[in-house]
Amino acid sequence: MGEKRVAMITGAASGIGRASAKKFAENNYTVALMDKSQAIQALGEELRRSGADCFEMVGDVSSEEDVKAFVETTESYYGRIDVLNCNAGIVVVKPLEDTTYDEFLRVAQVNIGGTFLFHKYVLPIMKRQRKGAIVNLGSVSGHVGQTEHAIYGATKGAIISFTRAVAWELAKYNIRVNSVSPGSVDTPMLRGDIQLESTRTGMPFEEVKKLREAEQAFNRWADPSEIAEAIYFLAGDGASFITGVDLLVDCGWVAK
Repeated sequence: MGEKRVAMITGAASGIGRASAKKFAENNYTVALMDKSQAIQALGEELRRSGADCFEMVGDVSSEEDVKAFVETTESYYGRIDVLNCNAGIVVVKPLEDTTYDEFLRVAQVNIGGTFLFHKYVLPIMKRQRKGAIVNLGSVSGHVGQTEHAIYGATKGAIISFTRAVAWELAKYNIRVNSVSPGSVDTPMLRGDIQLESTRTGMPFEEVKKLREAEQAFNRWADPSEIAEAIYFLAGDGASFITGVDLLVDCGWVAK
């Protein structure tokens, strides 16, 4: 078991994180999974039933204590961490002047704070290995202006910039650091966004959904598995000469 590659994935209970966990597990990685939701335990059981090596923990990525415990436990179990995939994130969707400072802090603490904490505790392990791959989750919101997404977009822009800087800092250790910026992906978080917009505007949910789908060239949302494919590629040997890159998986949104 110690010879298998180990992929650490946050926000793994649902959406992109869940799809990423399944993708790595299906490709013979040991997967270490963390999420604030108890649903992470059900995913762990499901993956083990399918024959995967899996370790999961309920925890908050913005808690240094939780992150440190998760990373240390994973290393004690498997002796290595080959891939770090930071997916955990939250969003606040509302006009800027209606956003409270507590809401701003919470989004920043989870999105950029959680990404920072995982790098802080995983990097010493990867440096000792002199090898590793990190894939962070940016967003199209880090590239384009989205109404009522200023705080979310700011954190995602920060993650993209953070990724570039850390890629150069870690190059001498043969550690690659990249990010993926999805467009709209059919996740519980996005559906929650649409419901909020529907409630606020009085438009039916399906009507709002169609408007948001039209922001993609193919007039549809991505399935989480389509983003997981990009994450898996950047984490793997096929991307051995790629570092410091933000890969847009946005179905042409930014190209328009």
